[in-house]
Amino acid sequence: MELLPESAGATGADTLLHILSGSFRSISLALLAFYPLNRTLEHVKTVPAFGPHQYLALNPGKPDVVYTTSWADPPILSSWSLLRSEHGHGTLVQDVKHLNTVKIIQSLIVDAAATSSYISVPPPYGFVYSTGGPTGEVHTLAPDGSFGEKIQQYLFVPEDELETTDKTPVALRYGSHGVEFSSSGYGFIPVLGTSTIEMYRRDSSTGRLDHVFSSPSPRGSESHDGPRHVKVHPNGKILYCLTEHNNLLDVYEINSTQGSLTHLTSHSILPLHINPGGTDDPKFRGDTLMLTPPNEAFPAPVAIFTTTRGSTSETRGWMSVFRLDKDGHVQESTPGGPAEEHEGRQKEEVTEAGVLRFETPTSGGRANALDIKLKSGKEGGYWILLTDDDQQADRVGAVRVLEWDGWGDGGEGKPSDLRVVAEWPKDGYRREDETPGREEEQDFKGASHAIWLD
Repeated sequence: MELLPESAGATGADTLLHILSGSFRSISLALLAFYPLNRTLEHVKTVPAFGPHQYLALNPGKPDVVYTTSWADPPILSSWSLLRSEHGHGTLVQDVKHLNTVKIIQSLIVDAAATSSYISVPPPYGFVYSTGGPTGEVHTLAPDGSFGEKIQQYLFVPEDELETTDKTPVALRYGSHGVEFSSSGYGFIPVLGTSTIEMYRRDSSTGRLDHVFSSPSPRGSESHDGPRHVKVHPNGKILYCLTEHNNLLDVYEINSTQGSLTHLTSHSILPLHINPGGTDDPKFRGDTLMLTPPNEAFPAPVAIFTTTRGSTSETRGWMSVFRLDKDGHVQESTPGGPAEEHEGRQKEEVTEAGVLRFETPTSGGRANALDIKLKSGKEGGYWILLTDDDQQADRVGAVRVLEWDGWGDGGEGKPSDLRVVAEWPKDGYRREDETPGREEEQDFKGASHAIWLD
């Protein structure tokens, strides 16, 4: 294992950042190292695991513990510990150790289990929440951060239909797909098939969730929006929801007193000159969203990132960056809405102030997932992880690092560009004749979700 690869031109002053990636088409995890000074991304180790792993999450209360979902049969959740060693300019992640695995078993139907797609560990970090398809679960956490006892199961189908309901990864296309929490004690779960956001009150002492509200689509019950992922502003007052079927970013006000949501605005996550296609024959599929982390200069997020994927390999995906004000409202001056309103107009005729667009290198496959990290130093800015499951990325760019310097740094008050600065694997390294010493790398294909570990 080469922790400071010569090929990276690494120096002692080049403090590396570690990355862990899952895969849709490999059962392993990939441990990578990014060198900011030289803008290089290197493979450290392929970790034997229990995938395919769709989603990874850190435990903020124990930053060296990682959780993974899995498409294994039967469906499972796993916990992992990062093994670090001291280095002159920080610590090195030398290995990723398996802590434990729990099966997602229904309490009433012993042999039935549903594939999970998302994990969240809210303060005070004593419980872990997972959801996917027709079910969600609450587990306690052991002292070492591993999964403990399952204390609750919540359903998105009638209980008497659970036994016959699809619980495979296919169910993620029309069931629950995420879970996030507000600082005021509420949980939010988007459900694609019902086009609703389910709202829960969380008991921080017992970990249990109580359902309080079902928020319908602002476009009506027949809209088939497919709400996929949500994020909550740190102020606990604003919820963002990305829809898979019509490629919109919906913004809601969280009414903590009443326990409800009020829709505020909607914004296209595609450039407005592009027609996304209809819900029956979409050209794009909305994917993920992520808020920029705060810093001393900007204690509130300055932007929210979104991604969408091309429905086929012939259609490249898009990343969009929306400017936020200090209260979390989107500051896009061009209204969102159906692409038909802008169809036929030339790209340069559609002005989109307050939003930055970036066409991804490929369709993204089933991925185009995000993670964002603040750059160190006074220069500010952000490092963005982007995963790629398109088969083109098996040769180059399954995991990419992008750089963004923020708003107003592109000259004349314009935002700086998003730019790819590193990618793994590198162009040309996967060949029919295996490269000696790189067999582990060649076994990893179809990056799903990657996270920053430092």
